[in-house]
Amino acid sequence: MNLKYRLFKNALLAFTLYAAISSCQKMSTPALGNYPKDNNVLPGGNLRFFVSFDSTSTDAKQINIRFADSISGYPSFFPDPSTTFVTGVRGTAYQGSTGTFLHYLTANDFGSAKSFTISFWLNISLAQKDHSNADGILAISSTKNFWSNVIVFADHEASTSDSMQLKFHFANGSGDNWDFAGYTGANRWPHMYDGVWHHVAFTYDAGTSTATLYRDGVQFDQKTNETIAFDGNASQVVIGGFQEAVNIVDTYANNSWMSGFPGAIDQVRLYNAALSASDVLALFNNKE
Repeated sequence: MNLKYRLFKNALLAFTLYAAISSCQKMSTPALGNYPKDNNVLPGGNLRFFVSFDSTSTDAKQINIRFADSISGYPSFFPDPSTTFVTGVRGTAYQGSTGTFLHYLTANDFGSAKSFTISFWLNISLAQKDHSNADGILAISSTKNFWSNVIVFADHEASTSDSMQLKFHFANGSGDNWDFAGYTGANRWPHMYDGVWHHVAFTYDAGTSTATLYRDGVQFDQKTNETIAFDGNASQVVIGGFQEAVNIVDTYANNSWMSGFPGAIDQVRLYNAALSASDVLALFNNKE
């Protein structure tokens, strides 16, 4: 038997043995679609983004999971190791500092809202008041606008008053709407640096072009003929800072007057509808 024939015979034997073994095994393949999906199906209703800061799941020992958005389940993105929580208006709350912030990679579908409501709680003492920097409270990002689609911040001032220069910026589609930023001097928000939880809500009704601000369930200001329109790039959320904290458009390094909010923040809610005055009052009364 020559070498070529022996090699052929051995190869044929090996193939026959493999075929016999394979025929005895039941091979299965995973069902199509049985894999993790990155596009969560969001629940219905007007509440489109909500962070309560008090998850009690087993995984919530990780602070970014404890601070997850409850609508999509997505966690905050790598918060500073010093980030912590304190007793909130309900459950626990995010405790900020001038050097920390929370970053969320998506606001879900809130950016497509025409009418909307922004609601949150603040608690900061007079001793925590930042006299040197403007302190970012909530930003909804835009790569087209330095000031974001939405930025809420406490402006700095030398005064030792417990009133706050709480300012609001909104995109108007292609530019800026600063109509809710003039709360300075006698128009400051009273008794905001008093170490007590305060509820802040902003509603915008696109149908009537009416925007309304509420403090502790009561109307603080209202303006008509307002144009507020997100620029189609409201994809990220920063809580306790400006969007520059996460290098969107610019950085804190180039804007040393910016910092994080040194107080506590709780119950951040974004709705794709303008809540009524009674709805806002219910949020305040129910500490939501």
